[in-house]
Amino acid sequence: MDIIQVAKRANVSTATVSRVLNGFPGVREKTLQRVRRAIAETNYVPNPNARGLRAGRTRLFGLIVSDVNNPFFPELIDAFEALAAAQGIEVIFTHTNYDPKRLQSCIRRMIERSVDAIAVMTSEVEEDALQQAARAGIPVVLMNQRKLAGKYPNVLVEYTAGFRESLEHLLSLGHRDIGFIEGPQWINSARGRKDAFIAALKSHGMHVRDEWIATGDLRVEGGRKAMDALLARRPRPTAIVATNDLMAVGALQAAYASRVRVPRDLSLIGFDDLPIAAMVHPPLSTIRHPRREVAARAFELLSKTVRGEPVAEDAPLQPHLVIRNSTAPPPGVKRR
Repeated sequence: MDIIQVAKRANVSTATVSRVLNGFPGVREKTLQRVRRAIAETNYVPNPNARGLRAGRTRLFGLIVSDVNNPFFPELIDAFEALAAAQGIEVIFTHTNYDPKRLQSCIRRMIERSVDAIAVMTSEVEEDALQQAARAGIPVVLMNQRKLAGKYPNVLVEYTAGFRESLEHLLSLGHRDIGFIEGPQWINSARGRKDAFIAALKSHGMHVRDEWIATGDLRVEGGRKAMDALLARRPRPTAIVATNDLMAVGALQAAYASRVRVPRDLSLIGFDDLPIAAMVHPPLSTIRHPRREVAARAFELLSKTVRGEPVAEDAPLQPHLVIRNSTAPPPGVKRR
C-alpha cells in the first residue's frame, strides 16, 4: 500500500495523510482519527527512502571498495565518511573481495537502498555492473579506471611518478639489478602498477628482466612466496620493489628467514605507505599512495553530480617516495 491508497480510504488528500504521518498541527481531530484508522486498516508503513526520493535526495552515499581486510582501504573509507558526516550525509559501504562479478550485487544493493550516488573505489570494474546504476539514474564515480575515463567521473592516480622516484633513489645508491613483485595481472591496479614500474625502468634506459619479476597475491603470504622465488634466482637482484606494502612486509619476512639482511644485503621498497610500513624492522621505504586525497576528490565529484553541477577531471594525483631504512647501497658499493 502507498500513501495514495491511504488517502482514498480516509477520503482526504495525500497532503493531509502526510501531515498526520509527520505529526504536523492543523488537522481536525475527526480527520486525524479517520486517517489513523485508514493507516491501520491498510497496514501502511512509511518508507523513508521513498520519501527521500520524492524530495529528490536520500542524503545517502554508497561506497564500494575491494577488500575491507586490506589496510589500504580503512583510511580511504574513514576520510570519505568524515567528509560525508560534515554535510549530514550517511554512507553505506561494501566490498568485492577483488571479484568483479560481485560488483554487480554490490551495486544492486546500493540501488535497493536508494542511495543518491556511488563511489566505486575498486581495482576491478566491469562496465555492465555500472550500467545498473546508470539505468537507475544514480551517479557513479570511479578510481583510476582509465579505460572508462570520459564515460564516468574518474579519480586518477599517476603511478609512474612514484616508481620513477623510487628508481632514481635506488640508482643514486648504486643499484642496477632491480626486481619487482607484481600483483595478479587480472586486477587493473596491479597491472597498472607493473606497467608504471616497467615504464620507469625504460625511462632510465634499463632492461626489464622477466626472471626478476615474481607474482604475489597482494597479501603478506603472497609477498613471502614471491620473495622466496626471487632469492632463488642466480644472479639475483640487489633491490626489489613490491606492488604494495603488504607484499613488501611478506618479502621482508622471507628475507629474514633466509638470513638475507635488509638493507645491507638487499634493498626493499613497498607501495602505499600503510601504517605497518613504519612499524616493521627495518621501517620500509615506500611510495605513498594519496588515499585521503582520493577520497576527497571522489566525494567532491559525487556531490557535484548529485547537485547537477558540471564535473571536470582534475590532474592525476601523484604518489611520492617516502625514504626510511630498508634501502642502502648494494653490497660492495660505499654510501656516497
